[in-house]
Amino acid sequence: MLIACHLFFGAASGLLLQNRFKSRYILPACVLGSVLPDLIDKPLGYIIFPSIGDGRLIAHSLMGLTIILLITTALFRNKYITVALGIGIMTHQILDEMWKIPVNWFYPLLGPFPVYQMENYFGWGLMRELTTPSEYLFALGLLFLLISRTENNLIRERAGILSGASALLLLLTGR
Repeated sequence: MLIACHLFFGAASGLLLQNRFKSRYILPACVLGSVLPDLIDKPLGYIIFPSIGDGRLIAHSLMGLTIILLITTALFRNKYITVALGIGIMTHQILDEMWKIPVNWFYPLLGPFPVYQMENYFGWGLMRELTTPSEYLFALGLLFLLISRTENNLIRERAGILSGASALLLLLTGR
């Protein structure tokens, strides 16, 4: 998946949890968790260790999730931050369909990370972000999802309708 999709599902998860548990830390932690695997692994796999040539490494694994949650638990006393961050990371891993790459998801149990070679990953990735129509729909849905949190009832009502229409369009187009 691409960034707007990850952000949309991170925000949606965060809003659902925030409404249930009433903690102001939940939404930002879910949103951060939804993009954190890419923020960690893309630089690792393409800049620091370019010989690996893969952007789905430690933070895309269940071991990485466990390590991040242990660190978060040690750093923050607020249990909601740890739970929300974990849910955000899991939504990321689910959207990336990590079970289809078991050697990465279950690392190190199934062996080392596979090695890939890709020329100009960042150029390719930027073009993919800009030319994927569903990314614009997810970005629009994210915008309306966040606008729907406003206190203004008219804006919230219209944002809800547009967000629902965006979700329906995504389901119908399959992108």
